[in-house]
Amino acid sequence: MNAFNCTNFTRLFHLSFIMMNSLVFSVAAQSETKENKVNEVVAEKIAQNKADYAAKNKYQVQIKAREDHEFLLSADYRFFPEKATARNMSGVIVLHDCKSNRSKYNSLSASIAEQGLHTLSLDLRGYGKSIDEGYSEREVKKIAKNIVSYDSEIAVLMSYWSEDLLAAYNFLRTKVNKNEGISVVASGCSGTYAVLLADVLKVKSLVLLTPKMSYADKERYKNLIDTPSYFISSAQHAMSYTTAQELFTWSGDKHSKHQIYKGDKLNYKIIEANQYLVNDIALWLKFTLR
Repeated sequence: MNAFNCTNFTRLFHLSFIMMNSLVFSVAAQSETKENKVNEVVAEKIAQNKADYAAKNKYQVQIKAREDHEFLLSADYRFFPEKATARNMSGVIVLHDCKSNRSKYNSLSASIAEQGLHTLSLDLRGYGKSIDEGYSEREVKKIAKNIVSYDSEIAVLMSYWSEDLLAAYNFLRTKVNKNEGISVVASGCSGTYAVLLADVLKVKSLVLLTPKMSYADKERYKNLIDTPSYFISSAQHAMSYTTAQELFTWSGDKHSKHQIYKGDKLNYKIIEANQYLVNDIALWLKFTLR
């Protein structure tokens, strides 16, 4: 190989080496850029998840069911001072039915709070986040051998609900001025406990969604003849419709009402099916709590 060709070869070799290094650096830079983008996306996702969790749980409170017991009830407490129309506003407790938890009533609770009312949406013992060892409807369902054993264990859980509701009432009483009233919204089977509380303590008004009550429960309601009550039922669900109609007929307060919808939907499903119902309930409560 002559000197000229050797020189050209050397130049080509150096040029190829430079190009190869440039390509390697370019690939490395692109890889680093992609990795940075991935890290940014992951960081944004983590931040969003934290924000979503905080938003979802910013209203959550825990209430001690009894002073001599460590069990804690979980609830959402909402109060928007900017929505209040007076210096002191009344309060409302929202109770779920026996087949769900407070999350199913979020739209209702939020609508009531939007009226400027102190609103407490409670998970009754064994449901939602008000659970602990020995107090869990989900665990009862897992270990129950049949419907009889399930019903028996659920009855044990529900035997605590009266004191749970009283604890919720006392918690809300610390938020509400002593001169202001407290109302209760109950769905399905929890209507029994709302009526029991109203019979023991003076509640301002009651909202009973598709009520499920025994004969004794209905007789107890008759002690509340002067308590404004709003009954909501489905025309094609005979049992709850009959109960609501009977109690509405018995109620002696002029502000009591019975709202009937077509179909057979129960509990929170009747709320989901009728978009204006939550607002109607909230306005009625605010009116009766004046």
